[in-house]
Amino acid sequence: MNIQRLPVTQIVPAPYNPRRALKPGDARFEKLARSLNEFDLVQPLVWNSRTGHLVGGHQRLEVLKHRGWSEVDCVVVDLTLEREKALNVTLNNAEVGGDWELDRLAELLADLHELPDFDATLTGFDERQLTDLLMRPMDDDFEEVDEKPDVVTATLEIPHEAWAAAQTRLNQLLSEAPSIRLHVSD
Repeated sequence: MNIQRLPVTQIVPAPYNPRRALKPGDARFEKLARSLNEFDLVQPLVWNSRTGHLVGGHQRLEVLKHRGWSEVDCVVVDLTLEREKALNVTLNNAEVGGDWELDRLAELLADLHELPDFDATLTGFDERQLTDLLMRPMDDDFEEVDEKPDVVTATLEIPHEAWAAAQTRLNQLLSEAPSIRLHVSD
């Protein structure tokens, strides 16, 4: 891996980059800026020496420019434009990274959430997302409910193609816990 410190002015954002640009004030921009404040730049940008294009890290570069950085560490590659474009898509493609194992994610987030003086939103999930992932009842202002209510309402959104499998599992749950009521709508 060839890592070089490059002037920000030398790094040209790829004109074809398919990701939506983030701007200061955007929730995702602010989450990324907060992450960079807390953890620093732990994942270098990817820059193609052949074209001068930034291949990966467009959002990080915008945050760093906004902060006034003049130089940044980059992984330097030497690729044709076609291979550069393929790498750009690969680096931006959530399908390449895989899905969450939700049980493990919830367990990890619960561990972080329980730490004193630790803000679990540093993970990039906001309070509402954390609450949903941890399956904790919340009131309308997203405040965790301290006292257990008589009923917790949980909303599932199930794609039509997954309904048959979900229905089987829900029926099993309902047979094991007859006090649970289920309302289904389309």
